[in-house]
Amino acid sequence: MALERPPLPERPAEQRVAAPDVREALRGLTREQRTVLIHVYFRGMSVRTAAEHLGLTQQTVLAATYQALRTLKAALPAGHSLPG
Repeated sequence: MALERPPLPERPAEQRVAAPDVREALRGLTREQRTVLIHVYFRGMSVRTAAEHLGLTQQTVLAATYQALRTLKAALPAGHSLPG
């Protein structure tokens, strides 16, 4: 069973959220969620590599990533995606 993050679909520039909006939304995450999301999503680490780097299980990294993205989706304008 692969635990790697699937590639994200490309979105037109007009559907992307400005970096300051993302930074503000990131403040609403727990420290663990923020750290995991930065490693997996923004730095492009695999779940396995992020887990090893952070001293967490792969399942914890997956759960924290899921919760973080869910929280961010609720905090950002509808129909918009994260930059990157």
